[in-house]
Amino acid sequence: MIKYRLYYHSDNDDSCPKHYQSGSPVKVGDVVLVDNGFYHCVVAIQEQKSGVRLDLSKSAQSVEEALLLAEQYGHYTKE
Repeated sequence: MIKYRLYYHSDNDDSCPKHYQSGSPVKVGDVVLVDNGFYHCVVAIQEQKSGVRLDLSKSAQSVEEALLLAEQYGHYTKE
């Protein structure tokens, strides 16, 4: 398992998980389901001394909504 730290560009609060684990590498543009039940689009990946950080866009109820919100907020553009 690969463990990532999480950074939220929008709606970050105490209920947001701080970490995410995946069996395969995550890429920019992927949508992840975090432990609080919300989907987030990965808009950047930061290599840091303490590990790898995923930058996430606004929370959503579905994969499609997560991608749409990331575009609307200017965090990610599909190519």
